[in-house]
Amino acid sequence: METKDLIYIDWNLFSILKEPKLETHLILDKFLKKNADKITIVYSDAHLGDLSKTSNTSLRNNDLEYLSKKTKDLTIVKYFGRDYVDVERRNPREFYNQNVYDNSDSVLIQFQIAVKHITDNWGKIRDGIIQNHFKTDPKNICNFSPIQLDELIKMIGLTNSLQEFIEYGLNLRGDTKNNPLTHIDYYMTAYMNLDLISFYPDAMNENQGFDNLLNDSKHSAYGSICKAFITNDNKCYLKSKFLFEYYGSKSKLIKTCKVKNVADLENSLNEIIK
Repeated sequence: METKDLIYIDWNLFSILKEPKLETHLILDKFLKKNADKITIVYSDAHLGDLSKTSNTSLRNNDLEYLSKKTKDLTIVKYFGRDYVDVERRNPREFYNQNVYDNSDSVLIQFQIAVKHITDNWGKIRDGIIQNHFKTDPKNICNFSPIQLDELIKMIGLTNSLQEFIEYGLNLRGDTKNNPLTHIDYYMTAYMNLDLISFYPDAMNENQGFDNLLNDSKHSAYGSICKAFITNDNKCYLKSKFLFEYYGSKSKLIKTCKVKNVADLENSLNEIIK
């Protein structure tokens, strides 16, 4: 089965669909049930990463069983050492207990160091450049085009462009001879680097660390190579929108939060099954 035939829903939204209450979630739930024979839903190791934060084993097992039913055990995953993405049948609970999903602790530690370094050393410089050169509020970085981000990154002194900044992040991986870089790696690094320069940044705290950001970057990366990516996280949606355009993704990006017109949501969902 090809990834372009798959529907990808992040865990945040999956969990909401257990008991949907808001209109947008009820619309999505109805759509998924009505068109169950026309769509193929998939889960990934990012979902397992989200569930690994659940300390209650019984609750986690129930969620893994729920994920199994929703996806019929179909998973999409980029295994260590492979230069491609696998789509296969694998029970989520078995997958989780095998501890095969990528925890990436060493990368996370280096990413935390990078965040502190950029915040301490380039935060004020970044804001000053945005105010004085681009003549706008620093918060408006979220509306920057790739060309403007290239210019900003160069003026801050990080690298010469967004692409070079992504390459810099990938260098944290070290020798990639035994684990070749793929689109998923580039995309995830780009997603997290957008966070570094305050492009719709996620809130960070000591309890969650960078796990949420890592998993969101995976959700978005996998979603970018599927038929559709549906999320209830507005910041994830906005970063994904930028990166879908940046990498030329053909995936349909849909959000169920901050929806101004539910008819637009219904139309977007119906486009999936055309």
